[in-house]
Amino acid sequence: MNSLNLALFNALAAGFSPSPTLLWFASAIALGSSWVCAAILAWVAWRRPARRTCVLAVLAAGGAASLISHEIAASIGMPRPFMVGLSPAHVPHGARAGLPSTHASVMFTMAFMLLLRRGLRDVGLLVLAVAAVTAWSRIYAGIHFPFDIAAGALLGACIAGALLALQAAGRKFARTSAAAPAWPLRALAAGRAGPSLVLVFGFAAAWIGLNTPESIGPAVLEESGPVEKSTVLLYLAAAACLAAVRVASLSRLDKTAICIVLLAFAAREADGHLAHHGSLVFAPIAVAGAWLARRAWSARDALRAWWQRRPEATTLLTFAAVIGTAIVLDQVPAVLADQDALGGRPAGLYRYLVLSFEEVLELALPVLALLGIVQVRWGWNRGANGAGRSTRAALSARAGS
Repeated sequence: MNSLNLALFNALAAGFSPSPTLLWFASAIALGSSWVCAAILAWVAWRRPARRTCVLAVLAAGGAASLISHEIAASIGMPRPFMVGLSPAHVPHGARAGLPSTHASVMFTMAFMLLLRRGLRDVGLLVLAVAAVTAWSRIYAGIHFPFDIAAGALLGACIAGALLALQAAGRKFARTSAAAPAWPLRALAAGRAGPSLVLVFGFAAAWIGLNTPESIGPAVLEESGPVEKSTVLLYLAAAACLAAVRVASLSRLDKTAICIVLLAFAAREADGHLAHHGSLVFAPIAVAGAWLARRAWSARDALRAWWQRRPEATTLLTFAAVIGTAIVLDQVPAVLADQDALGGRPAGLYRYLVLSFEEVLELALPVLALLGIVQVRWGWNRGANGAGRSTRAALSARAGS
């Protein structure tokens, strides 16, 4: 297999004597194809408003594919061609593992997801063509082996297939649970579910903090550690879930705005909001926040009734409280960790406790978001929530006026 990989690379790569024209073209594609895909999806969202939720789901899946491919590549540790002297890196790139290709994973995930949607197959073919050209360009530029690309395409197919299966299972589950929800849904739809969930996360945070670093490695709580990456993935899952489910009281623009906020939280957790996009990333967040504030103000009377009756209101309040707690923990002065200020107690214990509560409570936030989506989607089916239907209808009617 390795000989086949090398043979394909030698046939496709520029090597040490590239064609100037081909190298210019390959470099432009390798560096700019991500923006081409983004422009295609933006065009779809603009020209086909009914498909905006699908576009958001595709973007969330692409983000998940990026994280998963990075983790797999770091675990395998396969070097890139320029790292082993087979070719120079004709485009700037860091010396990190390359199997699977993240570009291929993300682009093929998005292409396959679009191809699986009947009304978006033409766009899927276009993204698939961009992915194929990008795959060639990155091999030609000496930063990927052909098997890196193949692994990325396979990962993209697996992610798209898994999401399609989950969507089908979710629809079947929704149909079977519409009349009489199973006890897990009834438990999740209760108003106490959110605070109880945070309490569980609090106990977990205390246990992790007290056992770090003796039994649990500190890397679990560090930047780009498992907890932080799980938080990002859960935010992406929440955005995709909201885009996929049908909520009568939320318009497509409402769902789009909420998904933008969730994706912004994911970007913040991944420290990608300023590192990759600068302050421009705040523009869509500001627009989404302004839209949601306007909708809330126009439906303020119905919201008062909703706030008193609906379990998702308790979950939303819990979400806000956890955000405030995480911000406070993030700003705890370093002097509190000083051994003298703590009366001789071990400074590391307090430092890991604070860090554990901060990271684990941040992990609870996307879980609360998913819980709120479940409560909005299925909570009104309970017999005890008969009055909730009228509140829901009033909220929808008032907000739409």
